[in-house]
Amino acid sequence: MPKLILTRFGGDRESIELIAAETTLGRGLHNDIVLDSIAASRRHAVITADAAFVTIRDTNSRNGTFVNGQRVSTQTLVDGDVVDLGGCALCFVSGGQQFSEVIAQGVSSVPNWLVDDLEEHIPTAPDVPVQLRHK
Repeated sequence: MPKLILTRFGGDRESIELIAAETTLGRGLHNDIVLDSIAASRRHAVITADAAFVTIRDTNSRNGTFVNGQRVSTQTLVDGDVVDLGGCALCFVSGGQQFSEVIAQGVSSVPNWLVDDLEEHIPTAPDVPVQLRHK
């Protein structure tokens, strides 16, 4: 089960399991995770979790959402990512998700879908003559 480790201003740490499909974060009391910080927007970000991956999306907050120091609008999280929003730090723990960091970074897992700029490894088709396979 994926979770967030929230470090509050006083240094207190809290482990929050992401059991819902969507989890809202912000300083408003209606959020699933309430951030006790004036720098956080009322509804700062939304985390979407499923068996494959977890994604964080900024909801046009004033101070932004950062993953590993980079401001993001939407980002797939991988184990160990540090999310900073509204002056609060959250460490993401994947907890046995199905896919790896490579897939989270967008690398295709389907054979022959990568572009071969040098055309050294042209996919073969037994019923297509070799001269028709080239561009």
